[in-house]
Amino acid sequence: MNTTLMQQEIFSEPKMMKRTIAACQKVLPKIYEAFKQKGITNIVTMARGTSDNAATVFSFVCPLLTGIKVGKYHPSLTTVYNADVDMKNTCMVIISQSGMSKDTVAVAEKAIANGAMTIAVTNNEESPIAKSCDFHLFMDVEEEKSVAATKTYIGELFALFLLAEALKGNFNTDLDKTADRLQEVLDLNPEIASVAKNLYTLNNFIVLSRGAMLGTGDECALKLTECCYLFNRSYSSANFMHGPLSLVDNNANVILLAPKGEFDAEFVDMAKRVTNLGANLTVFSNIPEVLKLAKNKVAMPDTDMLESPILYGTAVSLLALNIGLAKGLNVDTPRNLNKVTITL
Repeated sequence: MNTTLMQQEIFSEPKMMKRTIAACQKVLPKIYEAFKQKGITNIVTMARGTSDNAATVFSFVCPLLTGIKVGKYHPSLTTVYNADVDMKNTCMVIISQSGMSKDTVAVAEKAIANGAMTIAVTNNEESPIAKSCDFHLFMDVEEEKSVAATKTYIGELFALFLLAEALKGNFNTDLDKTADRLQEVLDLNPEIASVAKNLYTLNNFIVLSRGAMLGTGDECALKLTECCYLFNRSYSSANFMHGPLSLVDNNANVILLAPKGEFDAEFVDMAKRVTNLGANLTVFSNIPEVLKLAKNKVAMPDTDMLESPILYGTAVSLLALNIGLAKGLNVDTPRNLNKVTITL
């Protein structure tokens, strides 16, 4: 039984993502043609919070699929410093669930004035961002009523993956199958809830991931912070070796997101290192050697590079949901937070 808005929204994802695919596919050929006509060579993303985590995933996936480099635009360059940044030959992808934040609108307006082509990714067709940008990738996942972004994070990933595929001329990517596969993760909720019961009294989590998974690692840390009031930090498992490894002792709690792929050997080595140092290791993985080393584990479905951030994104939302519920918290309305956040 879906007892909270957050839970209802997570469990709606397979159906909602079909809507995202249908809505976005209509505009993708037009974006591809505009890229060619305008001679776009660079992409920058502008986002905050969960949306910025989706942008991090896109910053790996787009160059890997298209060869087009993707950077991040810092909003304060516009909203605080009022810098004039040359945006010719640049596409700015503005990712915002609501499309309403004043800082996002200000950055979009300045980017357009400085020559940028703009693409909005939002869940609100009537938002200022959707209306002001050259193109709009509409998530169409219905209103998200819980404060924590769950289905909209997955919707952003779907929209951005469709964009990346379209920029190489592929407008018929079969993400419907990926939408259906989300149910495989939802079916793991009892196992994730069991892990949550082992973790809810703990604090100070280190979240490790790598490559295209980094954005979902960041999202895991963010969800545990906002929904469960836990202190967390997300690291690349490579960067973790450059200093932060000193944090690990028998009081450390480590969550490793480790899909099988290019980083298998590194994930196995990291799991061995942190357990040998005494850490309490929790893993989401389909690598047998990694699963064997963990005190707490969720055996994930097999995935490819595109599916991993999506399927693991749903899994970490379920983890935050279940830890929050185990702590007796109202996961739908975390304290001190609003659905739309105004910053500069």
